[in-house]
Amino acid sequence: MDKKLRTVTVTQFDYILKNLDDEALDLQGHPHQYSEFNESGNPVREIRYSNSGEFEEEYLFEYDSGGGLASERYYPEQEILAEQKIYCRDDRGRIDHVEKTYQDGSVDTLNYEYDDSDYLIRVTTTTEEGEVEQVETFTWDGDRMVAQESFDSQGEPISMNDFRTEVQSESRLTRNELGQVIREEEVDETGTVYMTVDRTYDEAGRLKEVEVTFDGRSRTLSRHYFLKYEYTFFD
Repeated sequence: MDKKLRTVTVTQFDYILKNLDDEALDLQGHPHQYSEFNESGNPVREIRYSNSGEFEEEYLFEYDSGGGLASERYYPEQEILAEQKIYCRDDRGRIDHVEKTYQDGSVDTLNYEYDDSDYLIRVTTTTEEGEVEQVETFTWDGDRMVAQESFDSQGEPISMNDFRTEVQSESRLTRNELGQVIREEEVDETGTVYMTVDRTYDEAGRLKEVEVTFDGRSRTLSRHYFLKYEYTFFD
């Protein structure tokens, strides 16, 4: 019988550039991400850290008797609750609306609408006074989301993402005999590899280490690091 996953701890080790031709590994490492799961396999806690290992944010999750997400709490600082979401579902198990409570005690309601195929097409956010604050719409092509747009209370656009017109980079994948991806290369429109991700797995097929090499090409910071995964399990 497979062991039930309890926690995943991811530690990041950075390669530090000593000079133009040499780099050394920071063996101390720092936290990258920590996750806890319940015995049903659902995440109940997730902590994320910055590139320097400082606390960045934490999420806590609770579930209903059917395994659906029931509540979510968000902490942008340790032990400081900024937002809490309560998920309310219809008789088909879909999210009907979400009650979002802020740090000051105010509450917004997010109402969800679906098309005949049960794809989410609109989320309308209203205040306690019943005023529309924001409308977010989703456009689908089959089972693929092709556009996402947000509008303010006056109908003015806040953000517009048309995934049909995005220039996509090419990913080259190398797999082992089990079909697991062991190398992923991101290639730009000129055919130049600008990011390489190498993965190793343990005997159970779980991620063991992930090494990332990213070339910023003078546009952003180049990085070279690896992530080490450690697991605990329920008895």
